[in-house]
Amino acid sequence: MLKLKIKALVLFGFSLTFGNAQNAKPIEEYRPKVHFTPQKNWMNDPNGMFYYKGEYHLFYQYNPYGNVWGHMSWGHAISKDLVKWEHLPIALEEENKTMIFSGSAVVDYNNTSGFGSLMSPPIVAIYTSYDAATGLQHQSIAYSNDNARTFTKYSNNPVLNLNSKDFRDPKVFWDENNKNWVMIVAMSMEKKILFYSSPNLKDWTKMSEFGSKGITEGVWECPDLFPLSYKGKTKWILTVNLGNGNISGGSGIHYFIGDFDGKNYVLDGTETSSGLEYQFLDYGKDFYAAVTWAGIPNQTTQSRKWLGWMNNWQYAADIPSLGWRGSMTIPRNLYLDKDDAGYLLRQEPINLSESYVKDLSKKSKKISIDQVNMIFKNHNSFDLTFDLSFSFFPNKSNGDLVFQILDDDKVSIRLSYNSNSENWTLIRKDKELNKQEYQTVQTLYETSSNSKKRKNVRIIVDKNSIELFLDNGKKVATNLFFPNTNKTTRVELQSENPIFELLDFSLHKFK
Repeated sequence: MLKLKIKALVLFGFSLTFGNAQNAKPIEEYRPKVHFTPQKNWMNDPNGMFYYKGEYHLFYQYNPYGNVWGHMSWGHAISKDLVKWEHLPIALEEENKTMIFSGSAVVDYNNTSGFGSLMSPPIVAIYTSYDAATGLQHQSIAYSNDNARTFTKYSNNPVLNLNSKDFRDPKVFWDENNKNWVMIVAMSMEKKILFYSSPNLKDWTKMSEFGSKGITEGVWECPDLFPLSYKGKTKWILTVNLGNGNISGGSGIHYFIGDFDGKNYVLDGTETSSGLEYQFLDYGKDFYAAVTWAGIPNQTTQSRKWLGWMNNWQYAADIPSLGWRGSMTIPRNLYLDKDDAGYLLRQEPINLSESYVKDLSKKSKKISIDQVNMIFKNHNSFDLTFDLSFSFFPNKSNGDLVFQILDDDKVSIRLSYNSNSENWTLIRKDKELNKQEYQTVQTLYETSSNSKKRKNVRIIVDKNSIELFLDNGKKVATNLFFPNTNKTTRVELQSENPIFELLDFSLHKFK
């Protein structure tokens, strides 16, 4: 993509005191335990994610020279389980004042590019090359014959050039039905997605375009296109990232549900869950540039794996971390689902059991607030799941439940459920990041099929972030936050009516 220009959450009524910040190492002060972060310097969009020979590859927008945006290159890390990551040397670096913007990578199993062989297929990265001298953005490629440890830039780059200053973020995949490569790429200022085909990753022919739909307030970036199925019916999901205009303000993602015939993308004729032609993927402030992994073995249309950059362009350069800046979300599984209003995407975190150090789950079906307070003492990175039952509320208008995180007696995070409106509201404030755009109120409206007495809640907290999944991931909100490490942070559970139940309580502390 283009961009020119924590403290802890804890829950349920206990206090957590941090050590003296003067004695802490600044570079690690907000470093999460299970979210991917760069070893140092600036990071933004995930790029070129693919799976090959037992390794998940994650490339990302990276500045090798500082902790603000600039000198864009591709950082690189690998994982065998999407939980534990190994940092590798920079894969593609800025050269001759040409930056390496966002893009994708594929394993060319049929050696259509001629960069390798059938016995040893090459890995080909397709990325936006940004010429700082002219301001032009075009699509270029590089290839690797050593399992993505080193890349060689193609001598005839760029492979696609429209002489445009806003033409970026190619996502490429192999179309088995038509035996060709497909590229989707954004004309960012025109709010269009262009569709190209190629037999060899070098020569590209325009097929069609999609645009003038959805949110057009900000630039369009980092598109993705993939099929998902629900009860035997396959739909094609087109995700488009928004530089501005997300439902919670600033940058975010919206998506379309439709059909793709190998050439044209057509919106679905049936109504979506939101009742609009598009829907939002995350109702928080900090989920951007998400793209899916390619090449996962035996991958069907039942699910896709992806992750996003956990930040917002409104304040990305101002978040209070030293030495490094930027983190990714927990990798998530994507599913196509349906409720009374139509199709929607559902997100669930991947299996995180490898990252658990302690199981503090309550084995019984019900648990009281007092029991929760005892279990939760002194934990700042954990995976929590429970159901809320409101079946005993005598008066629905008197049924608010509130989780709030206080920093020096001032609210940093307030999550509340109103049993009358049947909606969740998350309010975020923070003294460490005193920008108007950071302060936010987020409402997660529940659809008719979610409107029930038992509410499923999952909260992943990792020092500087909270990822909230409601109703098994039908509504998601991702937020950074930064409590004052010199003070005591406490979180309280309150209810206007104390008669409620926590059911199937599960808590795992992260390593």
